[in-house]
Amino acid sequence: LPLSKSGKGSECKLCPRHWVLHMDKCYWVSKENKYWRSGRDDCSQRGSDLLVIQDREELVKNNLTGNQNPVWIGLSTTSSGRMWTWVDGSKFTVSGPAEETSCAAVKKTQIKSEICNTHYKWICQKEAVLI
Repeated sequence: LPLSKSGKGSECKLCPRHWVLHMDKCYWVSKENKYWRSGRDDCSQRGSDLLVIQDREELVKNNLTGNQNPVWIGLSTTSSGRMWTWVDGSKFTVSGPAEETSCAAVKKTQIKSEICNTHYKWICQKEAVLI
């Protein structure tokens, strides 16, 4: 089980088996390819959601995929406003209009707009458990 001691005294954080611990979060990368909605449903069944990236530095430092293939993250467009929105409800600002049915994938260190029905692996994220 991945354990991490944070800088706050004697706190330890714990992730489920087969998940990767980084800072206060646990990450899991799928081994199979599915479309965006199926990836999100799978994360939900694991008590998590698709990856939300807080800042670009985090994306570069935590390249969890380690390969050339795109991986689904928790970012998609809303059909009404055509705005990019993370699965936690926060907005993601990009220049130019978004397509109505676009979802986002990470390829290397870049976020790419993709058709949501494309089959890719996905990354789930959840809070690590304090023990």
